[in-house]
Amino acid sequence: MVTSLLLASLSVLAASFQSLPARPLLPLWPAGNPNGWTRNDVESSDKSPDADLLIVKNVSRPTLEIFKSKSAKPGAPTVLILPGGGYYIEAIEHEGWEIASRLNLSGIHAAVLKYRLPNRDQDHPLHKVVLEDAQRALRILRTHASEYGFDTNRIGILGFSAGGHAAAITSTAKTGSYAPHDDTDKASPFPNFTALIYPAYLNVEGTLNLSDGLVVDAKTPPVFIVQAMDDPIPIEGALAYTHACHLAKVPTEIHLFPKGGHGYGLRSHEAGLSHWPDLLISWLGNLYP
Repeated sequence: MVTSLLLASLSVLAASFQSLPARPLLPLWPAGNPNGWTRNDVESSDKSPDADLLIVKNVSRPTLEIFKSKSAKPGAPTVLILPGGGYYIEAIEHEGWEIASRLNLSGIHAAVLKYRLPNRDQDHPLHKVVLEDAQRALRILRTHASEYGFDTNRIGILGFSAGGHAAAITSTAKTGSYAPHDDTDKASPFPNFTALIYPAYLNVEGTLNLSDGLVVDAKTPPVFIVQAMDDPIPIEGALAYTHACHLAKVPTEIHLFPKGGHGYGLRSHEAGLSHWPDLLISWLGNLYP
């Protein structure tokens, strides 16, 4: 029964990809990346050999793809989505477009960020350029809010795996991460809420201490977290973030499931876990009734 419902849901999403008109695709840095940052290789996309998942590699020109919901009511939230991929690749399809379309069906706006992938031999910390892109994307969404019908005070961030780490870094940042480029950078770079789906790299290995760069305080936005207990990424990261939010009195909702592994996006066949998007949508409905 769960499998048939999942297949039906994915069929609806696939049909929505085909029927929708071309979505706005915005360059993050029209005048060039901050500090002249670049890569020497060429961006490419391909299907993963093991799971038939579309991935992108070597991203140097980040973009923001807008998924405006046709059924959204006034005041509906907008979710900025960061796909995962270990800061090596980006699972742009099943951790980007698919969840954006699922949110749209429930009256929630979304945008998928194809962020720059760091030069691993010279960009330290690895999340530096991703944080810049995430903050810029939030500013772009707020700058274009009236055009797309977004509420500037209800724009949050959702990340999968390494994208979850980048989302947490963005949610706990205290300042802008780059020098202003244009009028877009007058807007706030901070999310109003956070969703972390099987997040990676949140804790010091083997401890419940948050990793470098993560400082949770009373200004950290409300957070929703999902992870499976058998995830090869240790759940201590999610627990460390939850505990830090608890101490700072940040509203937090966490869901742990016994099985499911990692990297499933909307494609889990595990009972309970396959309904995590419904739990997220319910959480957003309670956050913004």
